[in-house]
Amino acid sequence: MVTLSLPILALSLALQSSPKDAKLTDLKDGFVQVDTTEYTVQVPKSWTVSTQTPWGARTMTNKENPSELGVMTGGASQADWKQLYQTSLYFIMREEKGKASPYVLGKSKQGYESMSFSVMNEEDYASRRFLILKAKSGSILALSIRIADKKEEKTLIKQFQRMVETAKLKA
Repeated sequence: MVTLSLPILALSLALQSSPKDAKLTDLKDGFVQVDTTEYTVQVPKSWTVSTQTPWGARTMTNKENPSELGVMTGGASQADWKQLYQTSLYFIMREEKGKASPYVLGKSKQGYESMSFSVMNEEDYASRRFLILKAKSGSILALSIRIADKKEEKTLIKQFQRMVETAKLKA
């Protein structure tokens, strides 16, 4: 019979929950840095980070509630912001209906051009929020949050803000 010491078992379980296509670095402040070949972001350490899908999407989920953080990559695009917004909404609304806010253009802390918008649920609450970053190369990184419980909004928005402020494209 094989027995594992507690530290080895904990390390083994941690490695099993890490995605194979990203490096997770503990930042020792309750967050981890998710480092991929295309981008880096920081997310809560207690959240599970998925493997990236073939279409460039990755989700981070929390055992405590069904809220979700998301990252999706996009290759170099010549689309303007209006086209990116309309294309994004096409897929977002297929997933779940809602009322989209107009988009707002800005610049991220990392210096990327950005577009943000939200989608209101049937209770007229912005339960889904989105920010798209665009590098000079045209590559995009779409960041999102789905807030399942309005009571958790303040905490979740802080976590999403950290992800947004630390997002870096590598292209």
